[in-house]
Amino acid sequence: MRRLGWASRNKEVLFMIKKLIITAAGAAALSIGFSTASFAGDAQLRYASVELTTQSGAMDVYHRIQKVAAETCDARLNHDSVIKYSAVRESCVANAVDELVARVNDERIDSIHAGNV
Repeated sequence: MRRLGWASRNKEVLFMIKKLIITAAGAAALSIGFSTASFAGDAQLRYASVELTTQSGAMDVYHRIQKVAAETCDARLNHDSVIKYSAVRESCVANAVDELVARVNDERIDSIHAGNV
């Protein structure tokens, strides 16, 4: 069994701490960037107002909202860390859905969204 000297152990510990700090700083910068920006951005959601007159039409629009939100976030996020990406993506998609629902501003969509939140 190889025993590391004090200097070698110290270098390894410092290297691990440095990696942790860099990862934490990157995650913090990413979350700060998203907290001040619009999640949905200029996402294009297409629907006809007639679709909102029925429950099934509103459900179709809501599913499109979810799809557009996911596609928008996927296009904006960096995929460098699967764990970090998953957590940030989930938050991004939820916020983008909220914004798109607010844009549509329809009682049926609000009701469907309230049941899915």
